[in-house]
Amino acid sequence: MHPSTYPTLHRVSRACLAVAASVALAAPVWAAGAATAKAPADAAYQRDRAACQAMTSAPERTNCLRDVAAARQQAQRKGATPSPSPQELERNALQRCQAQPPEQQVICERMARGEGSASGSVQGGGVIRELVTQEPAPMR
Repeated sequence: MHPSTYPTLHRVSRACLAVAASVALAAPVWAAGAATAKAPADAAYQRDRAACQAMTSAPERTNCLRDVAAARQQAQRKGATPSPSPQELERNALQRCQAQPPEQQVICERMARGEGSASGSVQGGGVIRELVTQEPAPMR
């Protein structure tokens, strides 16, 4: 890196961090998804965009505007998909049981309702669910 470009890049980094921080602080408001939360989110976007427009260097301004727009889009995407309720999650799990063979559907439904045990994690690669059932030995 050429020594004379470092101060400019450092200034761009600080400006982008400041904009990113203000957008990150506004993200919970955007994620709420309520109509009343839209006005503060739009105001934050406009404020951050105005700060970018005030930059004198065209490359700095372009990068800043791109970052602000990306942060706004990400926040809107998060706000557009609210977390499903526990009832919705259970209903979805029960629907997935319909794809099982008929003899396995009852066990699948019991597991979907929380019976049995679970180990592992999504981050670790998967959740293993187990339900131990006793069946009588066949008559001879």
